Amino acid sequence: MSDRSVVLAALAPARGGKAKPAAPAPEPVAAAPAYGPEQAAADIELVLTGRGKDYLQARARLEQNPAVAAPLVTARMAATPAPTPAEQRRLLALLGGIARPEDIPLFADAMRRDVAAAVKQSQEQGIELPAAEPWREILRAQGPAAAPALTGLVAEKTFSEELRGLLIADLVAVTPADKLPELVALVGLGAPTLRAALRQAIARRAHTSAGERAQLIQVVDAALDARDPARLPGLVLLRAALGDAGDSAFTTRAAALAEDAASEFAARVAAIRVLAARRSDPAAQDVLARLAEQHLPADKRLALRNEILGSLALAGLDATRAAALVERLQLLTAEAPRVATAAFAVAALPQDGAWLDASQRHAWPEVRAAALARVDGPCSTAILRRLRDGTATGGATFEADATVAREVLAALGRCGGPDAFTALQAVVVDAAQHVDRRAEAARQLVDRHGSAGADVVAAVLRSADELAVALRLVRALQRLEGPGTDDVRQALCAAGKRQELATSAQRALRGLFPDLDDPCASDGR
Repeated sequence: MSDRSVVLAALAPARGGKAKPAAPAPEPVAAAPAYGPEQAAADIELVLTGRGKDYLQARARLEQNPAVAAPLVTARMAATPAPTPAEQRRLLALLGGIARPEDIPLFADAMRRDVAAAVKQSQEQGIELPAAEPWREILRAQGPAAAPALTGLVAEKTFSEELRGLLIADLVAVTPADKLPELVALVGLGAPTLRAALRQAIARRAHTSAGERAQLIQVVDAALDARDPARLPGLVLLRAALGDAGDSAFTTRAAALAEDAASEFAARVAAIRVLAARRSDPAAQDVLARLAEQHLPADKRLALRNEILGSLALAGLDATRAAALVERLQLLTAEAPRVATAAFAVAALPQDGAWLDASQRHAWPEVRAAALARVDGPCSTAILRRLRDGTATGGATFEADATVAREVLAALGRCGGPDAFTALQAVVVDAAQHVDRRAEAARQLVDRHGSAGADVVAAVLRSADELAVALRLVRALQRLEGPGTDDVRQALCAAGKRQELATSAQRALRGLFPDLDDPCASDGR
C-alpha cells in the first residue's frame, strides 16, 4: 500500500460507522481587564489591612504594575488622615518593591524618623541599628540609584558612628565599579572609626571581583605615590588589605616606609602594622628585628616615638627572636608602658612566678594586666599566693584598677585546681568586694569549675539582697554548659519571684533545663 493510501485509510471512517462531526472551534477567551487605578486602590487597602495570601497577592499585583500603583501609593502617604506609622512602613516597603529612583529619598527620610524615634524612646546603646535595618535593606535593594541617599545618611551627624559605619558599607556595596576611585579618594579622611569602616568595606568589595580588585590596587598605588601625609596611613592599610601575604612587592614597599626616618610618623606606624600582619615573610621579620633593635635600647625607649615604633616591631617578631630580644634588652622591667606590655606578651617566662610579683609593682595598669594575661595553669604555689593577694579589698596588695582586678580573677580561673576554686569562692561570697569583681569571680567559677562552681554561685544568689549583685549572678549561671544542678534550679526559681530578675531568671532556666516543662514546679517536673 502506498503512503498516500495509508493516510487515506487512517482518515476514513470506521467500517460500518459514520464520520464524526468536526469539533466546534473554541470560543475566544475574553482578555483580562487592564489593571487600572480602581484595582490598584483596592490592592493598596489590602496591603494596609490584609494578612497572609490576600496581602501577598495584592502586593504582587501592585509591584507588577508600577506605573499605575506608584502614584497612588505616594498619594496615599500624603492623604488626610495621614497613615499610621505601621501603615506608612508598609507603604514605604511597597515602594521599595516597586523600585522607583524618585522614591529613594522617602526611604532615607523614613530611616531618619525611625532612628530618631528609637533613640527618643530608649538611650540603650545600639538601639539605632534595628530601627535602621529595614530601610538599609530597602536602600541596598535599589542598587546604584541609592548611592546619593546613602551618602547623605553617612553624613548624618545625629547617627552613631556604628550606624554610619554600616551605612558606609552599604554605600560601597551599591557604588558602580567605575565610581569606586571616588571612594578611594576619601580614604584617610574623617573620624577614625569611619575611616576604618571605609577601608574594610572597600577591601570586602574588592575581594568579590578580580577585575575590581586589580583596578583598586592601581588606584591606591597611584594615591600612595602622591604621599599625602593625611591620607598616607589609611592608604597603606587599604593597600595591604587589597593584597595578601604573597604580595611581596607591597611588603617591600611597606618595609621601606617603615624604616624611612623622614616619613610621617603615622605612616611608619601603619607600615609596621602591615609587616607584623605579614610576619611569616622572612623579609618582614628582618625589618621588624632591625626596628626593634634600633628603638628599644634603654637610652632610647623612653622617647614616645621610639616606644611606639619599637613596641609594634617587637609584637610582630616571631617567638624565638622576640623572646631573645626581651631577655637581652631587659624589656620586662622597662618603664615605658607600651614596651613592657609588648614584652610580657612575647617573653619566655620562668615557672617560679617571680616575674609576676615584680610585674604587679609596675606603675602602669596595662603592664600589670599584660603580665596577668600570661598566667596559665597549672599554677605554682608562688603564683597562686600572688593572685590571692591581688583579690584583697584593702591594704598593700589592693588593686585599684578595675581592669587589672578582673585580670587577677581571670588568671585564677585559668590556674584551675582546688586552691584557685577556694580563692574565687572567697571573692564571690564577700559582700565587701565590688559587684564587678564578685561577678567576674562568679563567671570564672561557672566557666572553669562547671557544676561545682555554679552551686557556689547559686548559694550566694539565694542570699543576695542587692539587685545589682543578684542580676550579675543570674547572668553568670546562664553561662553554665550542660544541665544545671538542683541547687541552681532552686536558686533561679527563687530569683524569678523578684520582678526585676524575672526575665533573666526565666531565660536562664529555659537554657539550663530545656527538658522541664515547668522547672519551678515543686518536684522540678
